[in-house]
This record gives sequence, structure tokens and C-alpha cells, in this order.
Amino acid sequence: MQGFSEHELLGTFCAIAALLLVARGMAEAARRLGQPEVLGELLGGFIIGPSVLGALFPGAFTLLFLNPIVSRALLLLSWIGAVLLLMIAGMEADLAILRQKAVPGLLAAGGAIGSALAIGTWIGLSSFGHEPTSAFFLGLVLSVTAVSVVAKLLIEREALRRDYAQVMLAAGIAAEVVVWPLISVVSSVQHRANPFVAGLKATLLATAFFAFMLTLGRRFTFWAMRRVADVTAIASGELSLVLVLLCVSAAATTVMGLHPLLGAFVFGVLLSKAPRATLALKERIQALTIALFAPIFFGLAGMRVNLFHLRGWQSIRGILILFVVAGLVKSVFGFLGARAGRLPMWEAATVGVGLNLKGGTDVVVAIVGTELLLLSPDVYTMYAVVAILTVVVSPPLMGWMAAKTTPGDAELRRLNREEARKLAYLPDMERVLLPLVPELLPALTARVVAALAAGKHHEKELFDITEFSVTQDGTLAQLGTPDNVVYAASYLAHAAEIEHVGLERVQADGDDLFASIEKAAEGQHMVAMGAAGVSGELSLSFGPLQDRILRGVPADVLLTVASTEDLPAVRRILVPINGLGHSLAAADVAAYLAKETDAEVVLMSIVAPRLGPLFWRERKHRDLLQAGYTITREAQGRVSRLEVRHAEQVMLSADPAEAVLAELRRQPYELLVLGAVMRSSEQGISLGGTAERLMTSATVARVLLVSRSADLPG
Repeated sequence: MQGFSEHELLGTFCAIAALLLVARGMAEAARRLGQPEVLGELLGGFIIGPSVLGALFPGAFTLLFLNPIVSRALLLLSWIGAVLLLMIAGMEADLAILRQKAVPGLLAAGGAIGSALAIGTWIGLSSFGHEPTSAFFLGLVLSVTAVSVVAKLLIEREALRRDYAQVMLAAGIAAEVVVWPLISVVSSVQHRANPFVAGLKATLLATAFFAFMLTLGRRFTFWAMRRVADVTAIASGELSLVLVLLCVSAAATTVMGLHPLLGAFVFGVLLSKAPRATLALKERIQALTIALFAPIFFGLAGMRVNLFHLRGWQSIRGILILFVVAGLVKSVFGFLGARAGRLPMWEAATVGVGLNLKGGTDVVVAIVGTELLLLSPDVYTMYAVVAILTVVVSPPLMGWMAAKTTPGDAELRRLNREEARKLAYLPDMERVLLPLVPELLPALTARVVAALAAGKHHEKELFDITEFSVTQDGTLAQLGTPDNVVYAASYLAHAAEIEHVGLERVQADGDDLFASIEKAAEGQHMVAMGAAGVSGELSLSFGPLQDRILRGVPADVLLTVASTEDLPAVRRILVPINGLGHSLAAADVAAYLAKETDAEVVLMSIVAPRLGPLFWRERKHRDLLQAGYTITREAQGRVSRLEVRHAEQVMLSADPAEAVLAELRRQPYELLVLGAVMRSSEQGISLGGTAERLMTSATVARVLLVSRSADLPG
């Protein structure tokens, strides 16, 4: 294998540094001027391209960018950026919304694609004097929506989850699906092959790819994401697997003669619902893309503009025709298609303008046209100028139109739920270890875990339970197995029958029970266990094994404490809230339990005045109450997204623990759920004074969520 010489390696690093510096610098300038970053990156590429840097400092331009090896390296990074952007767009595409908005999406796509093909072909024939095949190819270029630009623009404006944004993505991908088979047809005509056979083959291959990815591909992706996260100890293993599967999917569509971006988008759709595809993983992928690969992609798109290929007034006339006439026709017919699908007027207008965005895949199609000798260099340059002008004009127009769109009640509820889900604790909590050990009283804990599994099922969230067993043959029917272990195993077996819930069984490894549990807890998000009571004479203790697990395992711990392992019907759940992450996480746990048991969640905020009741003033009293209601409203968002019954209470008390105990005595509650942070202590367990007193003094069943970190969602 021939490698880079030192000179070529130096040139590549310098070219990447220059491209990133100028593209990201212009992106920052664009952002400060209220423009999209993608516009700055395109203009940055234009500045260091042949039209500016190449004209003013030809030696520097040649040294940096005209080395063939350097050009190929930049082109590879550019393609990676495009593929990652389409995967991110796929991850944000919601199949439920796409199905719901399929009619306006397809009609908008049909209007935009059909009109662009017609007007592009007409312009090619009448204005540029092209042959019919070349004129039709110009129509294909104009019909493509720059989905990568659309995705980046919507990401920047945090609008990717809006209904009109999903319609735009659906229409843009529909254009991809239609255009690449048509390119195969045009290419076959160019090579004197049978166009009907080429088109039919491309269509059948696209259909087969979709069918495979949505069935076997989905199963394999889910299996692989689970295995790499749960079995291997590779750092960032999930991210590496995502990149591998992304490359395989893009390669598959390339081999089929379609396009790698189509494979990337479909894989992103699968990844959005895959196990271990947490919000943190998605943010890492997005950060990698936005920081490195996307600027290179858009920068190179801007660099391809060479004004020296233009030929005076004739070229200016061609640019105006492509920019005004073709752009207006495509936007209008895209708008009419969206309106025919009953999209509100301003949303339909935003979709119409968005479908005319350029500077992404359309530029790639134009490059393909130059390679097939269907587009001349001057026509390509004219189109590249039009692409930059479109990115200058369209985003502000889209922003103005989008500001006039008001989410409907259903969309607003969905957006609020999604925002609350991002802040919640349990959605990304996918793996829980439950030791079936008699000392850990697993029956009640298993009931709680099964209720959480059912709650996550209602939200279509994945939940994998690992059943840790100490039996020698892996069965629980042997003589002498305690009843609480048998009951716990039965609860877990029923939970495993729920959709989206998985059950894995592991056995103790060695004679040291704690060491086996500690090993099994590696890679788990949570360990669930029970305790019969709490001792607090010298220091807080839930039992010898429980204390070792609390101090030693690397995961969060869900601890149930009750005098009996039988839980009565749960009608009311009390959750003390102090506004910190662990208490909001406890409210999330309570909401999932209430979802399954149809219980009411009471969120209780106790505000303690610093100087005591003698110093209360009426205004200060109101301020303190307002602070308490602010805290409960934060928790309400997590609870209300699950559509469970809930109430709030705010009290002023110098002793929060006593206020909670008084509330438990005042009216019946079957369950107390609270959160705490594990703190270092030489004596033993330390959870904070309020949590410790509630655990020792409350008489109702308690569920305690012990976090390893105070930095929890919420």
C-alpha cells in the first residue's frame, strides 16, 4: 500500500487547517449576523477557492489545494461529512410523524420534483441550447433538495422536530429516492444501454434495500448495539460500531447504484430507536460532525465555484434564470403540493422554500453530470453560484415564514413531551441488574422493576433486565429456593413478555457473592435490590450486603425498603422535591410506576427559610412559596409527559424531613419515592440528613434512588 510522503502529509494537514479555520471563522461571522452557519461555511470555501485566494495568491492556492493527493483526502473527508449529516437527519426523523405527514410530504415532493424537472429541461433546451439528455439532466440537478443543508439549518435553529421540518425531510429524501434511479437511466442512455432496464433495476434495488433495512437490518443493528455495549469493554465502542454500520449501509447503496446518502439516512432512522443510542451518544456524533466533517463538506462545495469559468453577460443571464425562474417555480409547486396535503399555509410556504435549498447533494449530482459530460464547466459554475445565492436568500425567508407558524395543540404537546424526555432520567436508563439473592429481598424489588418495564413499554423505550442468580444450574425450581426468589423470578419472567423488554440471565461467578454482583454490574445503568429495614443508631445501614453494594458498585442503585415484600395496591405516591437532579430523577421513577399502577403522584416541595420562622415577612413568605412552586413545576414537566395524575404541594418548614413525615401521617400513601446522592463517609452509608431520616422513620414502603453523581438529568 502506497502511503503519504512527508510533503503530502504536511500539505494535507495544512489544507485541512486552512479550510477549517476559514469555514468555521466565516460560520461564526454568519451566526453573529443572524445568518445560518452553513452560509458562512460555503462563503468561506468560496474565499479560499480559485475565485479569491486562487486569483490573489495563486501560488498559495496551488500549494494548498491543487496537489492531487491532498484533493482526494479532502474529498474523502467531505463525503464523510455528507454521510454523517444525512445519518443525523435520519436519527431525527420520526417514522410516526412521517407516516402522519406522508400525504403532504409526498405531494410537496411531487410538486417540487416534477416542476423542477420540467423547468430545468426547458431552460436547458431554450436558454443553454443543450441536447435533450443534457437538458433533462439539468432538470435532475434542479429537482434535488440539499437535504444536508436543510438538516444543518434545522439543527442550528433547533427546529428539526417541527412537523413542517419532518415534511421537508420526507420530501427531500423522496427526491433522493427518485433522482438517483433517474440518473442511472440517463447514464445508461449516455452509454447506449437500455434505459427502461436500468430504471427498473434501480427501483427494484431501492425497494429491496428498504425492505431489508426495516426487517433484518433493524434486528441486526439492535443486536449489535446491545452486544458492543454489554459485552465488550472497548472505550466508545458504541460510537465505533455506529460508524462501522454507517459505512456498511452507505457502501450497500453505492454498490446498488443508488447513492451513499440514501443508505446513511435509512441507517440513521434505524439508529434513532436502537438500544444504547442514548442522547449522549447522539450529541457526540453531532459534535464530531459539526466540528470537523461538515465544514469540510460545505467548504469544498464553496471552493468549487470558479468565477473565471463565467462568460460575461451570457453567464449572468443564465444565473438569473436558474436563480429566479427555476427557484420560484420549484418553491411555488412545492408549496402547492404541501397545501394540497392540508399543511397550514405558512408551514407549506416554509416547506416550499426549504425544498429549493441548494449546496448539498444537488452539487454532487452536478459534479456527476460534469463527469458524464452532460454539464459543461461553465454551467456547473453558474449552478454553484446559484447554490450560494440560494443559501443567502432562502434561510432568512424560511426564518420569517417559520416565525409565523404556530404549532397546533397536538404538535405542541408532542414538542413539550420530547423536551421533557430529554431532561428526564429514565428514558436512557436501559440496563438494570436485579440479583435474585435472598438477603436482598428481591420479590418487592422485582415488582417495582416490572412496573418500570411496563411504564417504559408504554413510552416505546427499551429496557433490558439482567437477572443475577446464585443457583448452580440456572433454575429456580430446586429444593430449598426461598419463596421471595421464586416470586421475583416469576415477576421478571412476566416482564420479559412485554414488548421492548429484554431479559438476560447470569450466574454468580465464584464464592464471593459481592464480587460476583460487582462484576455483573459492570456496564449496567442501575442495580436494583431490597432491604427489610434501616438501622441508624451509629450510622445508616440497610444490611451488610446492601451497604457493600451501595458503596462498591459503579452504577446507580434502586433500593426498595418495606417491612413486608408484599406491596398493596398503590393509589398515591409521595415524592419530596428539592430541585436538584436526584430528586427530579426520583419524580421520573415515580411517574413510570404511576403509569403502570394508575396511581396519583404528589410532588412535595419543602422550602426552608434560612433565618427561621421568626424572621418571615409577608413578601419573603410569598417569594419562598414562589420558589417552591418553581421547583415543583420543573418536576411536573417530567411527570405530565407520561400523562399520569399528579398534584403539587409547597410548604415552608425549617425541618423538611418532619414536614414529609407529617404529610405521610395526614393522609394515606402507599409509596414514598425519593432520590439521594451517595456521599463518601468513613463510618458507612451517607445520603444526607433528610433522606436518612425519611428512610429510618417512614413506615410506608420506600423506593430510594441512589445516584453516583449529583449531575443527573433535570
